[in-house]
Amino acid sequence: MPEDFLHRLRRGPVLGDGGYFLELERRCLGSYKQGVPLAVLDHPDGVLELHREFARAGAEVLQAMAWGVGRIDREAELHRTAVALAREAAGPDRYVAGTLSPYFGKRRPQLSAADRREVAAFFDRRVGQQVAAGVDLFIVETFHTVAEASVAIPFVKQAGIPAVVTLTYQENDYTRDGLSPAEGAKQLIDNGADVVGVNCHRPPQTLLPLARAVRKAVDVPVCVQPTAYELEPGAVYNREIVVPGLWTTVEPRVLSRFAVAEYAKEAESIGIEFIGACCGMLPYHIRAMADALGKPSTLPDRTRAYSLGIE
Repeated sequence: MPEDFLHRLRRGPVLGDGGYFLELERRCLGSYKQGVPLAVLDHPDGVLELHREFARAGAEVLQAMAWGVGRIDREAELHRTAVALAREAAGPDRYVAGTLSPYFGKRRPQLSAADRREVAAFFDRRVGQQVAAGVDLFIVETFHTVAEASVAIPFVKQAGIPAVVTLTYQENDYTRDGLSPAEGAKQLIDNGADVVGVNCHRPPQTLLPLARAVRKAVDVPVCVQPTAYELEPGAVYNREIVVPGLWTTVEPRVLSRFAVAEYAKEAESIGIEFIGACCGMLPYHIRAMADALGKPSTLPDRTRAYSLGIE
C-alpha cells in the first residue's frame, strides 16, 4: 500500500487521472439515457481498461467511477464494483479515490433544513458504500455550493480518510452561494476538508487563476482538475458540456497534449500539490502531464520537450 495520502502530498505534487464520465459515453460503454455510471455494471471490462490506460500513462491516483450516481436499485453493487475495478488497475503503488458528486447541484443555491437531511442521507449512504469497499481517500467534486459540499465532509472524516473537496465555477468567479474561490476554500477547511481546490467546467486558462487565488488563501494542499476542452470565442467555461441537450449537437474541441503539459508545469510552479484533470482529459494527456512533471509512465512518449514549459 502507498503511504498516507496527505503525507505523500508533502513530498511533491501527486498526479491524478483523467475524465471518465464523458469518455465512457463516447466509447459507447455508458449511456446518457440509461445512466453513464451503469457502465461499471454493464461493461466492467471497458471501465477497467480505461483505469489501466490512466495508470500506464502515469496517474498516481485512480478515481472509482462513481461520479453522477443517482438513485438506482443497484447502488451498493455499483459502488462496490467501481472501487474494485479501480483497485485492480491501481495495484499496490497507486491510490484509489472514492468519488462523490452533487445531489442538488445548481438547483439549490441555499439549503433548507429539509434539504440538508435529504442530501445528508444520500451522501452518508454513498460514502459508506465506497469506504466499505476500501478507498484511500475521497474526492468530493464538482460542487456548485460550499453549503452542499460541506454536508458531505463529516461522513468522509468519520471514516478516517482524507477529504479532497473541489468547487466548480461557470460564468462567474463565485459559487452559487456567493463565495469567491478563496472564501469558499477557507469555509471548506473550517468544515473539515483536508485538501481544497477547483475542478471541471473550465480549461486550464480560466481555471488556474482561481487555483492561484485558492493557493494564496490557504495553508492546506490544493487540488486543481480542469477540463481538456477549448473555449468558444469569448467564453470562460465550457458551456457546451453543461447546457442540457447542447452536448448532443456540439462536440468541444480537445486541447493538445502540449497545452496540457504546460498546464501541469504551471500548476506545479504555483504550488499545487494535487495536479489532476476532469472532463475530456484522456490517457495521452495524463502521459504528457507525467512527462512534464518528471514522473514515470509505463509507456513513455517520445521526447517532445514537455519539460521545457513554464519554469
